[in-house]
Amino acid sequence: MKMLKPMALVLALSAIAAQTQAQPAVYRGGTLTIPAGVLVSETRKQYYADIVLETDSSGNLELVSANPLPKVMVNTVDAMVSEDIGKTTVVLSVAGNKSVPCTILQNAAVVREDAHFSVILAESVLGPAESCIAVLDPFTLDIPLDVSGLSAGTYTVDVNGMEVSFDLSVDAP
Repeated sequence: MKMLKPMALVLALSAIAAQTQAQPAVYRGGTLTIPAGVLVSETRKQYYADIVLETDSSGNLELVSANPLPKVMVNTVDAMVSEDIGKTTVVLSVAGNKSVPCTILQNAAVVREDAHFSVILAESVLGPAESCIAVLDPFTLDIPLDVSGLSAGTYTVDVNGMEVSFDLSVDAP
């Protein structure tokens, strides 16, 4: 059993919910169930589904279970920057492959720390009774990055190990 630090819990709760209309986390009877979340650390970036935390006798949340989801293969990442008066947008164009056509591409999890964005893309897993033709399933995806309030400068983005950088020539409002 692993005790979670508050920052790990915040990442698990907010990284995906902020950009999707996923099922909300539910706390009932001392158990917190989170449908999906990510762990981002210096050494690991992992997407999880069905996260279950329970309250221990001290009131701390303890990780009971979490199902890791496989990350998808990313072939290309391009960053498109648009700087108009009063509005700056950055959109990532990502192309890659799911492992098989029967899996579902999960919502992109985006976490920013200083001048570095981490984007984790994962796919669902097949159930034990499910089968699927074993061919790669290509996908393309546009992912908007929240750059509001960022200063002019160079930023890097890591999407499942594929890195790209972009420049903001002006401060983003």
